[in-house]
Amino acid sequence: MAANVKENEEREKNVLVWRNKMEKSKKGEILRELRKLSVQVVALEREKTTHLYSKRSEFRHDFSVLEELDSKLTGDIKSEQVKVKQQLEKISHMVKRFHKELKDVKPTPEFVEKLKVIMEEIEGTITSFKENQRKQYEELIRDERMTYQEIQAMERKFDAWSQLAEKPDNKSKTPAAPLASARDITKDLPPQVAAFEKFLEETGGIRGGWDEYDHGTFLKFRNRYKGKIIFIKHALVAIPTKTEEEIRDHEDWYQTYLSMNEKKKESIKKWREKKEGEKEEVLSKVESELAEDQQKEEQKQQRLKEQIQEEKRQRFSQLNAWKVQKELERAQAEEKKLREALDKAQKEEDRKKEKAELKQKVENYKKEREEEEKFLEDQKKVWEEEEKERHRQNSAREIHRFRDRDQRKIQEKLA
Repeated sequence: MAANVKENEEREKNVLVWRNKMEKSKKGEILRELRKLSVQVVALEREKTTHLYSKRSEFRHDFSVLEELDSKLTGDIKSEQVKVKQQLEKISHMVKRFHKELKDVKPTPEFVEKLKVIMEEIEGTITSFKENQRKQYEELIRDERMTYQEIQAMERKFDAWSQLAEKPDNKSKTPAAPLASARDITKDLPPQVAAFEKFLEETGGIRGGWDEYDHGTFLKFRNRYKGKIIFIKHALVAIPTKTEEEIRDHEDWYQTYLSMNEKKKESIKKWREKKEGEKEEVLSKVESELAEDQQKEEQKQQRLKEQIQEEKRQRFSQLNAWKVQKELERAQAEEKKLREALDKAQKEEDRKKEKAELKQKVENYKKEREEEEKFLEDQKKVWEEEEKERHRQNSAREIHRFRDRDQRKIQEKLA
């Protein structure tokens, strides 16, 4: 039985070493993949800033909303990183505190209870952290799936547009063909967005057919005078290539551009709200898929736990008899030691009791001797006093007798 137990312990030790090695290798692969992804993210961020958010870009105005959203998301990511770092530092501090407590172990119930409280606190904190991270990852996975589905839909739409643009048309020689093609391309867009795109296409783009310098100068003077018509005279001096009529026409075009752009934004806002509704539907579908996947994973984990529990029960059944025997032998040895200690303590108690009784007897004997000696001394003093009194009385009688004798003799002599 002991050999089987030792063999099982050795097997578990080898399995634990193998698992540690596998975890280290997986951790290294994950870290390498993270570093590779970090490099790619930095490169993509650089390209995004260069091509989309550059001040020199022609489409900066169109991408301003995206830039604001990107900035907001970047701030959220940084705040989330700070929050995660703080939580990890808190867990690390708690673990270090636990290790510090283990350096000075005290075999007392209070110390064990203190360690138990610290361990439960650490376990609760780690469990809460893992649960929050799991929820965030599930939410990110749902967003990723939804975004992927939207991207696929947009790619299919782009492919359809490309096929419509490249499709040969026997009537392409007629002047009506380009208009039909434009209508086909913008038919899936909201009406305001399609009208705005058509307006830009017909009037020369986002600068109304003007070059970047002239249009920028026009906007500078228009903004300086807050759109008042007086700015045209000042702009006429700064833009010598344009006449006053052309500047007035450009002002009419720009007002139309602003109006249609506002309508386009409102249309896009409504389109986004509609997409949000579709997003909710997709999200519910993704959540159901995730719930199903999670249920399957939980079932798998449950089966694995049951298998592990069965293995543990088998090991416990093998070790149970040996542990019970060892526990019985330990209990018998402790009982024997306790009995010997009790016998020794009883003997010591009897010895102390006998010694105390003997000491009490000696004290009593000494006290009796002292009382007896004191009594004899007191009797002696009484006897001496009585003897003195007898001597005094005898002396007084003798003196009286001698005086009577002398008195008689004197009387006899006188007679």
